[in-house]
Amino acid sequence: MQVDPVKHSPVNLILYGPPGTGKTYRTMAEAVRLCRGLAGNDPLLNDIGRRQELRQAYDELKGQGQIGFVTFHQNYAYEDFVEGLRPQPLADGVGFTLKPQPGILRQMAEAAELSAEEHVLVIDEINRANISKVFGELITLIEPDKRLGMDEGMRLTLPYSNARFGVPANLHIIGTMNTADRSIALLDTALRRRFEFRELMPDASLLKPVDGINLAALLATINERIEYLFDREHQIGHAYFIRCTKRSEVDEVMRHKVIPLLAEYFYEDWAKVAAVLGDGDDGDGDREGSFIDRRRLKAPKGLGGDEDAAPRYRWSVRSNFSYDGYPKA
Repeated sequence: MQVDPVKHSPVNLILYGPPGTGKTYRTMAEAVRLCRGLAGNDPLLNDIGRRQELRQAYDELKGQGQIGFVTFHQNYAYEDFVEGLRPQPLADGVGFTLKPQPGILRQMAEAAELSAEEHVLVIDEINRANISKVFGELITLIEPDKRLGMDEGMRLTLPYSNARFGVPANLHIIGTMNTADRSIALLDTALRRRFEFRELMPDASLLKPVDGINLAALLATINERIEYLFDREHQIGHAYFIRCTKRSEVDEVMRHKVIPLLAEYFYEDWAKVAAVLGDGDDGDGDREGSFIDRRRLKAPKGLGGDEDAAPRYRWSVRSNFSYDGYPKA
């Protein structure tokens, strides 16, 4: 019988890139591919029109226990991920005792070890936790050649339960990382050695014109300016605009997602936000922009009259955006 090429090739993968670049979609695709043994070019994984079908397949596999999901955060610990002591009430109802309770990694690993099926553990926002503390000594066990069933497979003794534990070869780990939160260069060195990293960047070509607005040109222009003023890791992903079908929806994305994100990126430096949006101006006076208006503030009495003082402004997001601010399709 021909051996399934997916089996016994454990995957440790991290998908990384700026926000809105489709990391969630690619995570679903990779998880379904691994669980079902699909080829990388299978239409289910690549046809954006079959996204709902892909989601259904992902949810089905998750419901069957073949896909596990966890989101890391600053307070996430080894005791949550591998195993920890949890209070259990005594039989008489008075007091409690501490008993080892498995975390999601141990649960998924033990389920995979007892199964012939492929399993996938998805770790969202993997860079938000202290990786060294969360994985602990198990950072060794997730290496592909140290997996159970491999030539150098091994087990370690867990600290709370004293159980012998190993990670089977049919448990794959997929993480996502938002580079706007933390650069890949700052990741734990041990993690970087054990994972394959795949970059996902904004793809403006996926965007179609909407109500005469050239969304691809809009996104490309915004990102070029962000890269010039900040860096490439803080670009805007195509996913922000991918579902827009009319002008009002584009306006909503700009008002409630893009502009607040830019304000966060530039630490409320509205001159830079305006520059990214094409509303920048080297002059000292008032200016009406397509997205942001600027009004020069008058100095309070007793502070005025200093012609050399730098002007100060009030910036405000327009209640109605000007169509001139959008590239024409």
